Amino acid sequence: MNGSEVECLRVAARQFGVLHRRQALEWLSRQQLDRRVRSKQWSFVLPQVLRVEGAPRSWHQELKALSLWAGQDYALSHRTAAALHGFRRFPAGPREVTLLRHRELPAPVVLHWTTRLPPRDLASVQGFRVTSVTRTLVDLAGIVSEADLRATVDEALNRKRTTIDRLAVALVEHASVAGVSALREIVREYQGGDGPCESELEARVFELLDRSGLPRPTRQRSITVAGRLRRLDFLFPDHDVIVEADGYATHASPMAFEKDRQRANSLTSRGFRVLQWTWRSLHDRPGELLRELKAVLDAQASRGAGLCSPAAVPNVNQPLLRRSCDLG
Repeated sequence: MNGSEVECLRVAARQFGVLHRRQALEWLSRQQLDRRVRSKQWSFVLPQVLRVEGAPRSWHQELKALSLWAGQDYALSHRTAAALHGFRRFPAGPREVTLLRHRELPAPVVLHWTTRLPPRDLASVQGFRVTSVTRTLVDLAGIVSEADLRATVDEALNRKRTTIDRLAVALVEHASVAGVSALREIVREYQGGDGPCESELEARVFELLDRSGLPRPTRQRSITVAGRLRRLDFLFPDHDVIVEADGYATHASPMAFEKDRQRANSLTSRGFRVLQWTWRSLHDRPGELLRELKAVLDAQASRGAGLCSPAAVPNVNQPLLRRSCDLG
């Protein structure tokens, strides 16, 4: 093996075992390159993109090959970008790219086209050029379910990877993107005071509630009970009913267990009905949970609940954490 081929292999090693034909020709002649292709030492995986035989196959290798094929005017996007950003509902696997000029590739690569990719819409993740978190959420709005979109928006907000203000601006800039109405509705809800779900369990609870036909609760409502600010997962304010999503990871320690009991007792002593839903109950008996909730809502309505109803809270339309009902 001569020094030129060694340099080529070093380039490929930094690129998950692939390189562009143009890169190879910086070190090898066309004849040398053709000889390696004919002998199947190297093979084309995409037009103009070569893979060194023996290099481990991986999703990252596929993404690097796609990036080399795309050139300069591109960004890995949509479900691929969501997976690279680490959003839990999007596992590694898909290959999607947004291009500034029309080109074609066979499936399973999914191509999207746009007229512009400004710097604010771009990010670098694991060495790949991808759409920013905000732009990725806009793109996802047109291709994924509302449930997956909402859960991913919540995750992005909780991880402080974007803000409601950034999403609102992006929706104006990308108003023509297919499907953004669902994202616009989510942003409108949060601007009105609801907070994002803070865990995957909360997101699953909200999905069950949202399709149940029951009244829609407020999310992450902050109230003051006995002089302490408490944030509730889901509150039905006209009924004084609370649903708490109890995940083991955040409630497993003795201190957390004790605080949970104190919290539930304080709320109950002031007229609230508190229902605690776990992963197991949500998975095993969702119908039973909803029937129990409906019975509690009906019972509370019949006794004239409303300790923390909108009528009792003059600042109910204020932003999250400033909407409080003082029950002290």
